[in-house]
Amino acid sequence: MDEWISATRCWSPSPSPDGTTIAFVWDGDGRPQVRMHRRATGEEWSLDTGEDLVATVRWSPDGAWLAVETAPDGGERTQVAIVRPDGTDLRPVRGVGDGDRGAVTLDRFTHTGSVLAITESDTETTTAWLVDADTGQRQRLGSGHALQILDVSRDRRRVLLRRGRRGSRHVGIVDLDGTEGWHEIDVQRGPGGPPGAVEHPVAITYDSSVVAGRFTPDGTKMLLLTDGGRERAALVSIDVATDASPMTPEVLAERTDADLERFALTEDAALAALVWNVEGRSEVDLLDLESGKCSSYAPPGDVVTSAVFSHDGDSLVMGIQSPEVPAAVWCHELSSDTTALICPHEEPRWSPGQLVHPTLEVVDTPDGLRLPGWLYRPRGSAGPLPTVIYLHGGPEAQERPVFTPLYQHLLASGIAVYAANVRGSSGFGRSFVNADNGAGRFAAIRDVASCVEHLVECGVADPARVAVMGRSYGGYLTLAALVNHPELFAVGIDVCGMADFETFFARTEPWIADAAVGEYGHPIHDRNLLRELSPVHRMEHLRAPLLVVHGKWDTNVPVHEAELAVHGAKAAGVPVRYLLFDDEGHEIQRTENRVRFIHECVDWLRTYFELD
Repeated sequence: MDEWISATRCWSPSPSPDGTTIAFVWDGDGRPQVRMHRRATGEEWSLDTGEDLVATVRWSPDGAWLAVETAPDGGERTQVAIVRPDGTDLRPVRGVGDGDRGAVTLDRFTHTGSVLAITESDTETTTAWLVDADTGQRQRLGSGHALQILDVSRDRRRVLLRRGRRGSRHVGIVDLDGTEGWHEIDVQRGPGGPPGAVEHPVAITYDSSVVAGRFTPDGTKMLLLTDGGRERAALVSIDVATDASPMTPEVLAERTDADLERFALTEDAALAALVWNVEGRSEVDLLDLESGKCSSYAPPGDVVTSAVFSHDGDSLVMGIQSPEVPAAVWCHELSSDTTALICPHEEPRWSPGQLVHPTLEVVDTPDGLRLPGWLYRPRGSAGPLPTVIYLHGGPEAQERPVFTPLYQHLLASGIAVYAANVRGSSGFGRSFVNADNGAGRFAAIRDVASCVEHLVECGVADPARVAVMGRSYGGYLTLAALVNHPELFAVGIDVCGMADFETFFARTEPWIADAAVGEYGHPIHDRNLLRELSPVHRMEHLRAPLLVVHGKWDTNVPVHEAELAVHGAKAAGVPVRYLLFDDEGHEIQRTENRVRFIHECVDWLRTYFELD
């Protein structure tokens, strides 16, 4: 069964401007790195970008460079580097030159040449930069809180910036005076003012929660993926020509049953690929932006994780996953209406039908909320079964039908899995994702109990053999459920979860703490609430044996949180095991570590479920 864990994964595809080659991230050698695929021959090779784990790769519009975002030691202090497509001239990219400034994020290339848009986050603020890969020349666009460069107009006169904490992200168009160079933007949070208010020179501030945005080629309109003023995220167009008044959004595409999760735009802005999130599964539409005509495209998998058009607009390159198929790169040719697998090439080393596909299972809560989740049942087994409630991170992430070797290993041991989407999860509308903010987190903890009660009532779960497990925020929610509803759980697994909000805010990266305030609460103003929500102060109620897993280099949820959980479990007198990976951060990326992690988790659950 280890072939499930070690199966090659591919993601973050980026086609070359001439369409001959596709770059992507690949972990076929045990760690994520850059991989190249020549479309005419199928030839593949890897690029050496150092020992750091690669997260993202992007091709420059002139074809001269690849930009990569890497995670040293798997931690949160990401870096950006550029390298030639032949693997030469590897060099780091920074807006400020030397010195450790925290995290550098790869936003995008501009539409021509080799100018790269990056943002740097440090202890004070986030700074946006344009960096010329050829010359190294840097242009500072401005500083503020949680900035991201969404787009730069073709004439380099305007920049589309997103700012703000998660759940309340705003976008502004910054006009740049070409005769005097780039103007600096100061983003300040004034008392009583809107978060991240942008000072001169600003053409427009569109107050909403924005995910992505692009200028049209002539710069007169911007297309935004936003849920501003609506329950479901949609694609809207805003006229931003200098004489446009008022600037009223025009809805180009929306659905009442789905969130628009991402969109891809051809360079001429004639065609948009719309990826809809329909209770976790992806549906794709191709929208002609001039005529408004829309056609459906059925992707070869359940979840589309990325989509980008080739420069000529004829190829749509996608990252796709399914419960039975690992993360893969596919290419759809519009002219021939054919879709081909790019990577990985190897056939699965497991038989068809060996892996389990989940069903959507909805849990109703006492306050009337509907919680959609994914139920995995062991083949040929009838209930009641030993069952794991799995809780995702985020909180604004979502459990979706993707390739998850952990679940399949549990199923092979006769253990059912319910991958829950408690309140606060994304993909179900704006009200749902905000329902756990602040004091709403008490209801999210109660949601975990509702999932257990539902599965017991419908005969799936054995009430004496229920476990709860999760990572990151899901690890926090695991600890919270174990100490607030101890009677429900026989065993638990906390993977890099927060045990104490006070120490989390004090020790996490400053930009992560700043982004988390709107979600969890302010570490000073909401101190009493955060203390009441922190599992560390209720560990005496813990009854279940606890496995704690963490990465040594995790600076998102620092390892101190794991130590608090272990100490609390020991003080409560329950069996506890601590699994610390010395070469991982917030994610477990290396194949050998993923193999060990899954085996340790399965063995821990089998022991306390008393399975032979």
